[in-house]
Amino acid sequence: MKYRIDLTDSYRYCIDFDGWSGVECYASLPIIEKDTATLRMHLENVSINMDEDICRDQILSVNPKSIINIDKDLTILVKKALLTIENIRCYDLKIMHNNRDYYHSSGLKFNIKDRFMVCGGRDIEHLDSDIVGRAIFNGNVFLELEEESILPLMIGCDDLVGGYEGITEINHQKKSEVAMKNKSLEISRFNNIESPIWDFDFLIKYFPNHGGYREAIKSYPQTNNKSETNINE
Repeated sequence: MKYRIDLTDSYRYCIDFDGWSGVECYASLPIIEKDTATLRMHLENVSINMDEDICRDQILSVNPKSIINIDKDLTILVKKALLTIENIRCYDLKIMHNNRDYYHSSGLKFNIKDRFMVCGGRDIEHLDSDIVGRAIFNGNVFLELEEESILPLMIGCDDLVGGYEGITEINHQKKSEVAMKNKSLEISRFNNIESPIWDFDFLIKYFPNHGGYREAIKSYPQTNNKSETNINE
């Protein structure tokens, strides 16, 4: 059974991109659909907090018998999922590959009320690579997953996969899968533009915390706040 969860107002708390659970999240380089300004990113081994009602209730409304119904204070491991961010205004990437940082920017422009999201993880296809994406958008955020890809990970503080050894085995298995692909990363695809969005003071100035998301309180650049951003890969 497939689920499409609307996380527009709660993605910051539901999706564990940072690996706080101990399981390392994997992500693909984002695909930008220019016609619809939609960003799609494949995720693997991503932890999802199911104690948020907005996330939990959407699954149970489709399938009351879902495995997430074992407890309200639940964190799950999703083996494969698809993240969709609609109406992208601009995006920036930082790729950490073989101990070097590579940047890519579509051009930093946004308006008041646009939202900011961080996404990424270890690279699904390229060994020794990490992906950090920063997207600014004014559409919805969806996470698509299947019941068959869900594994209960933690109930409260109690893990369900064999403690440290179990989590280590999960991480090791995923790293081995990436090593078998052994794909070469095309560095030339990145334009090496590092925009101000990577500066923490800049981020706080323009995008304060609104609970489950960050929303722009100023336009940038302020002299051209009505222009739309061209999406360039």
